[in-house]
Amino acid sequence: MRDEFRWAGLVVWLTLLFLLQPLMLQAEPLELDLGGYIATGVDHYGAFYDEKGEPHTTRGVLRNAKLELELDWGRSWSAEIDGSYEVRDDKREAELGDAYVQYETSDRYRITLGRFKEPFGFERLSSYSTINTSERSLVTSAFAPGRSQGLTVGRFRKSTTWVLGVFTNEPEGESTRAVTGRYTLAPIRADGRVLHLGIAASWRDLGGERFQIKDRGEVFSADNVIRSPRFDARESALLGLEGAWSSGRLSLVAETMAQQVTRVNGEHWWFTGAYLQAGVFLTNDHRRYSRGEFKRPEPTSRTGAIELVARYSAIDLQDQKLGARADVALLGANYYWDDRLQLRLNWLMPQIEGNVMTPKPEGNAVTLRVLFRY
Repeated sequence: MRDEFRWAGLVVWLTLLFLLQPLMLQAEPLELDLGGYIATGVDHYGAFYDEKGEPHTTRGVLRNAKLELELDWGRSWSAEIDGSYEVRDDKREAELGDAYVQYETSDRYRITLGRFKEPFGFERLSSYSTINTSERSLVTSAFAPGRSQGLTVGRFRKSTTWVLGVFTNEPEGESTRAVTGRYTLAPIRADGRVLHLGIAASWRDLGGERFQIKDRGEVFSADNVIRSPRFDARESALLGLEGAWSSGRLSLVAETMAQQVTRVNGEHWWFTGAYLQAGVFLTNDHRRYSRGEFKRPEPTSRTGAIELVARYSAIDLQDQKLGARADVALLGANYYWDDRLQLRLNWLMPQIEGNVMTPKPEGNAVTLRVLFRY
């Protein structure tokens, strides 16, 4: 109940801040846009993904039901508030998503205050409705931070972006504080080709709390079977390198991330990961690029667009002979009826070594997603 009041206060405060500040500057019309998406589907997986080692599990999921409210006031002020609802088997979760106020100048400088994604990771910063697999990679989900409360300053031009911010998770009952920044460059951006390069870093004060990385291996309804050692941690440092290439129907994305975690006794522990992903359209379509990220494809034909996807991701959560090493190979196919309706089918082939949670670390997974934007 206490956290709910905190969230309610945050939303009210952000809304008032958005409404009152522009009034002090000038009276301009308010534009409001209400939208969102629903993503649902089925997960089927083997014993690898189940802590009890069940050989076959099939679960229906409501991956995300998201409602987004966007407001624009004049040329400079904007705000967004959204929430999501998820269902994994019999577990239901409602969560506040973005809740922020933003000011942008005519030359693309941007100040953002509120709750939103920290600027780290090419895949993490992409909306779920934009990525082309059922789930983000093993690497992104294990390392890249998600939404926090904070303040950022940055500049978002067509071929270069930079952003730096300070964050906290205290309203969620955690003591983590962080400084996170990202820089991207697109040295090639012409004739249907794009080369994207980026670097991100984050320093995080963990406040002596218990630290452990847990991951579901790219299956939404699975158990957290991939884990690092668990210990009390003082601070951590994250580094991420990212690259993407798009030429016609082909797109390639690669990221590598490393995290150094300092225990309360001063010991340094290292964890790393990387992935490589390729997508190719069988139809005459492509992925658009703008300001450091890929956008959703817009089919050029009334019959829609078809895309094939392949990805290999691996993480090393083992140090001092504790923890696990794991990798997941993925093959997928996507169908885009238009820019609103998507179908995603993935086949996942995992492997693990080291400390293993499940008694039978074997078996693949198949996931199906249907996503509709409104």
